[in-house]
Amino acid sequence: MERRSRNIHVGTRLNEAEYKKLKELENSTGLGSTTLLRKLITGAELKAKPTPELRNLQRSIDRIGNNLNQIAHRANAAGVLEKSEWDRTKTLMTALKEEIQKWR
Repeated sequence: MERRSRNIHVGTRLNEAEYKKLKELENSTGLGSTTLLRKLITGAELKAKPTPELRNLQRSIDRIGNNLNQIAHRANAAGVLEKSEWDRTKTLMTALKEEIQKWR
């Protein structure tokens, strides 16, 4: 039988101001209260949930990356793509995705 790694239950009472602050943090981070409290306890950095615009940008970049992959495969099959050019393109796409992850 599998045992839970978190088997200690902690209940607490909050006043109105504390509860309001908890709800504000939940809304701004997109996390549930349990996950949020765990992150606060461990000192993890809380990040704002991505805006719809940022999610759309991320999806667009993913689609561009997919299109580049398809183009690269075809160009490589035809022998018209230098490996160094493709490696540079992949590096730029990876850097762009990493930069977007920092915004989250």
